[in-house]
Amino acid sequence: MNNLSRQYNRELLQFGLISGLAAIFVFVIIYVLGSEYFLSPIVWVSSFGLPIVFAVLGARAAKKNGNGYLPFSGALKICFGVFVLTGLLSTLFSFTMFNFIDVAFGESVKQLTIEKTMEFMQRFKVPDTEVDKQIDQLVEMDMFSLGNLFKSFAQSCIVYFFEALIVAAIVKKKKPEIEFGN
Repeated sequence: MNNLSRQYNRELLQFGLISGLAAIFVFVIIYVLGSEYFLSPIVWVSSFGLPIVFAVLGARAAKKNGNGYLPFSGALKICFGVFVLTGLLSTLFSFTMFNFIDVAFGESVKQLTIEKTMEFMQRFKVPDTEVDKQIDQLVEMDMFSLGNLFKSFAQSCIVYFFEALIVAAIVKKKKPEIEFGN
């Protein structure tokens, strides 16, 4: 049996790339709809839900190739790999979109983010001085710099790992140990 570092690479890459392309496709659809949709719940659902679907599909493919069995470690590798690859492709596409293809769109998303943050903080009766401080930080920040996007990606990887643990625990199927004689 191959060691884990090589095993399951095909499923990880295949389903990770498909998931990444699907995430980019969703991004493009939202881009066409306009910046106000970029902050909608559908973006959050698709950014965390879509990779789950492809992680499950990848794990099921590996399980099928393993005669119906998939150890937890293999399932975790596939699931986490699909999440990370999806996030990486999405991050690189976002960077390209906001910094080269349509900078004005990025500015529009930034402005909407500032407005939504202000509304949220005022709704929860955050003191005006704190609201002003947060808004000033957002105005000064380059939200779509490579560093900030990769910091967000790294933070997402923590969430991805916990999602991968849960999905792997669900899809794994341990090979039964063979007992000889009684």
